[in-house]
Amino acid sequence: MTRDTRRKMCLLVAVASSLLLAGCGPQSAGQVPAGSVSPSAGGTPTGQPDRARLEAMFEEQARQSEAAPTKEGLSLAQQAGNSASYVWETTTGKVCFGQASSGAAQEIACIAGRDAMPQEKDSRITALFGPGMGFTESYVVFAAEPGLMVESITYRDRKVSWRLVRKLSAERTGPTIYYVTLPDGHKGWINVTLEQADGQLTPDRLQVTLF
Repeated sequence: MTRDTRRKMCLLVAVASSLLLAGCGPQSAGQVPAGSVSPSAGGTPTGQPDRARLEAMFEEQARQSEAAPTKEGLSLAQQAGNSASYVWETTTGKVCFGQASSGAAQEIACIAGRDAMPQEKDSRITALFGPGMGFTESYVVFAAEPGLMVESITYRDRKVSWRLVRKLSAERTGPTIYYVTLPDGHKGWINVTLEQADGQLTPDRLQVTLF
């Protein structure tokens, strides 16, 4: 073995030893694995989001955006891991929709009641937010007149996922707010069946084109 060859081998061994000491090789003592949180850090492991913590962070950002919630707070519309969507009423009388990821606001939109109008003359539902793209799905948020509850929602004879999010305050006459998951490539209308206080079912529809 030549002198140059021996010199190169020694150099490689020295570099490898340095990397191991720096933690670039097998995990060294005291390191926290990627994707987890040290118990002493007071955090929540990935995949187990602390909903109360996320909501508190988002609510504070809503206040800073001049969209402070009333004492009723936020209503969860949808959650996927560390991401969530909320609906709430503001102290200035608006209805808001917001999305947050790990507690950081990604979107906040508000609308006054007088600015929300049904799409058709005799319709009893009103689109408030969307159609848009959430973290994992397409969505639309709409309101149904007081005394009406959604019984089912379909698109081309297939059921669409929906959630009753909240009933607005009496000061706003109490319409109910729904979050609807839209099918991919949806184009046109979704058919909404409403149930009246007397149990009678009445059809309605909402145009929510999303390409």
